[in-house]
Amino acid sequence: MFLGSIIYNKRREMNLTQIELANDICTQNTISKIEKHNIAPTVNILIKICLKLSLTLNDVFSDFTTESSVKEESALDAIEKDVLLEKISDIDERMSSLEGKLNDNDMKQYELISGVMDYWNKNYDVSLFDLDKVLQYTKSAGDDIYTLLAYLFKGMNYLGQKHNDRAQYYFKMITTSVDEVSQISNASDLEILFICKTLAKSYNIMGLYKRSYDFSRCGLNIAQTRHVSYFLDELNYQAAYSIKDDNNEKQAYQDYYNLALYLAKSNKNESLLAKMR
Repeated sequence: MFLGSIIYNKRREMNLTQIELANDICTQNTISKIEKHNIAPTVNILIKICLKLSLTLNDVFSDFTTESSVKEESALDAIEKDVLLEKISDIDERMSSLEGKLNDNDMKQYELISGVMDYWNKNYDVSLFDLDKVLQYTKSAGDDIYTLLAYLFKGMNYLGQKHNDRAQYYFKMITTSVDEVSQISNASDLEILFICKTLAKSYNIMGLYKRSYDFSRCGLNIAQTRHVSYFLDELNYQAAYSIKDDNNEKQAYQDYYNLALYLAKSNKNESLLAKMR
């Protein structure tokens, strides 16, 4: 079932007219076009519709599939996904079960996972060593997602150690590829949005708010275009944080903040909710 049909059916179930649903959200014509599958709503409008219709994001996104979700997910892909989502309780055991079963092409992903795990566990020096091995396997090719993820985590390692200049060096190496990152053949939606939200957060930490806002918006636009919901709460929060002191963006700040709060509650993202209390 398509998004427009989900909204149409729920609206009819609640005995709402298109005008009633559109009130304080958008125009009746916009609701009509969404229900007829003529346009896709912005994330902002979609979330307001969800709130009024008591729909969750899972309700409206569950029927969309991406290329990466259609193809069979390998064991390494599944592990990498959990690691990027910081679901790491059983990763060591799952990685051990793959020893001796990997080919040369798998090794860059295997070493990336190892480097990310060491980063989450604050083993920064070991993490940097693993990430350098990733770059050896990819030959630092800018069109390989594992090159960009290795640069990202090297930058995060240095940022965590307060070496902001080194962190910016690696983040800028990603920035040169950001316009093409969505076209990288071996990149999943999760990986792309992880890069966007992490760069947005990192630039906010460094006080580079314009760059943070740009990457927040980049991630939100990609999520809207591809109908995926990874990190929407954090992307909206980073967008809000980057403009919180701009007197010309007070309404935009409130919109991003409210969306982030709603999404964080929906996702039970306790770490983000703690920041927002």
